[in-house]
Amino acid sequence: MSFTVRDVLVRNLEELGERNFKRFRTKLNEFPVEGPYRSIPKARLEKADEDDVADLILAAYSNPYGVTVTLEVLRQINQNQIAEKLEQDLEKASNYKKPSNGDKPAAAEHFVDRRRAELISRMGLVDPVLDDLLSRKLLTDEHYSIVRSKATSQDKMRELYGFSRSWGVGDKDAFYQILRKHNEPLIIDLERS
Repeated sequence: MSFTVRDVLVRNLEELGERNFKRFRTKLNEFPVEGPYRSIPKARLEKADEDDVADLILAAYSNPYGVTVTLEVLRQINQNQIAEKLEQDLEKASNYKKPSNGDKPAAAEHFVDRRRAELISRMGLVDPVLDDLLSRKLLTDEHYSIVRSKATSQDKMRELYGFSRSWGVGDKDAFYQILRKHNEPLIIDLERS
């Protein structure tokens, strides 16, 4: 059986135990991330379990940089053994990309931007996504109507991506969460690939 980076992160976070996992979440929120990245909001981390935290790390920081952040946070809370075990386990992960200085520009790209083509071609439920985007004021009534008027899911997603160009990281995080809410199997598949 092959494991993904997400699987390895979850398994190693579970080894922290309740007290150390709480410390990990707190330190993860406080960790000074680089460049275009932003810290994961405290509210999202407070009640998150190991699965949720792994998803948040990979969505916020992508594969190579998310691994770097995780390892640094583990070391800052004196969980060096788990950090070493995580590094060893990651070498066996099917989609692991070892961090290097050349990875930073690609790593800065948000999940919804990196997976644009797949999200356009594979998205099934677009209308509930549009409803949530409208209720969160990420789409205007006019943009909502324009996107809804398109005939296919693919056309709707293409149009939606046209409007999403102006969104910041927080808006894209909200878009990601909405996509995950309404198309969870697809999002999980894309995160693992």
